[in-house]
Amino acid sequence: MPLPRLRPVEMVPVRHDGRHMVAVRDPEGFVEETVLLSPQLYLVATLLDGRRDVVDVQAEYARRTGGDLLLSWDLARMLQELDRLSLLESEAFQQRRRALEEAFRAAPLRPAYHAGRAYPADPALLRQELERYMGEVNREELAGLVPRGIVAPHIDPLRGGWCYAWAYAALAAAPVRTVLLLGVAHSGPPEPFVLTRKSFQTPLGVLAVDEAAVAELESRVGDLTRWETVHRSEHSLEFQAIFLQHALADRPVRIVPLLVSHLEQWAGGGSPRQVEEVERVIQALSDLAKAREGTAVVAGVDFSHVGPRFGDGEPVGPVLEARTSVRDSEALQAVVRGDAEAFWQVVSAEGNPQRIDALSAVYVALRILEPVRGRLLRYGQAPDSTGLVSFASLALL
Repeated sequence: MPLPRLRPVEMVPVRHDGRHMVAVRDPEGFVEETVLLSPQLYLVATLLDGRRDVVDVQAEYARRTGGDLLLSWDLARMLQELDRLSLLESEAFQQRRRALEEAFRAAPLRPAYHAGRAYPADPALLRQELERYMGEVNREELAGLVPRGIVAPHIDPLRGGWCYAWAYAALAAAPVRTVLLLGVAHSGPPEPFVLTRKSFQTPLGVLAVDEAAVAELESRVGDLTRWETVHRSEHSLEFQAIFLQHALADRPVRIVPLLVSHLEQWAGGGSPRQVEEVERVIQALSDLAKAREGTAVVAGVDFSHVGPRFGDGEPVGPVLEARTSVRDSEALQAVVRGDAEAFWQVVSAEGNPQRIDALSAVYVALRILEPVRGRLLRYGQAPDSTGLVSFASLALL
């Protein structure tokens, strides 16, 4: 009988207390804290593909370790530990998933999942942190800019808050009432767009959904909430919510919160423009933006994800940082030109080797606002010993 399959999680080699370990992070948020695995437990976890049985895992373990034996009771103990950590697609995990999803669907608001983790849960401390970021922006550089939208990071504010601030300082000059809020569906739901009708609870209060705009959108494209539970722990919109509340605190702003899946699944080697179910939503969003005065588009995205953590052999250092900057520049110039198709082709060429997760959401943002041009406000990189993530802020005009 095949053993349970390892869930799709992110694994990064680390050193902890002088030992080699593997840190595991769950993009879906069912495992809330980072988990550390020993090399032996990590190896067993990677062998759990949903097809191997006990004997298969033991044989492959011996082959990869040069002959080490994995006894049946040791394997059973490891499986029990992985299941306890909610890392396996087991019946126990499915029950936990259903309970969490049902609780989310029943909740009146989308809770502030990352408060106290990625940013302060205390309102005064959060305002202080956001004000510090915003205070570093040179407002003279933004003089005369009245954007119809922005591209902002979604890296954690501790590393990228300074860059968020440039985008939101620019957006504050626009007469915004409704924001079409586009984020990245990191968990990869099997639909191109996922909407939530829930307003966002944050330490700064409630950021309300524009119910009239949502109703208008769904009258055109149907129900987009079938996979709504992916919003539960997704950070790409939650981080935008706190910056929106702070930067536009002088007005009542409402949102249409949409997560965009990896559209390559539907477009294949072509353009999303050729995919009817994608194009129908883009056209509805474009019409909504044109018809409703004071509607802006915000895309919360990052750019390159490179280095050993993401599967590259090259170590993080000045050479990788410089090469990443050059490759990002080509994609960013397509955004500056407002050329959605060129942006798609540049990034997706050769299978998106830079792992630019901005691909789908930025493509959709450009299509909603076309004709459009962009202005690059700031670009940044967050390197560490295992990987590098790049990000940028742009005004869409």
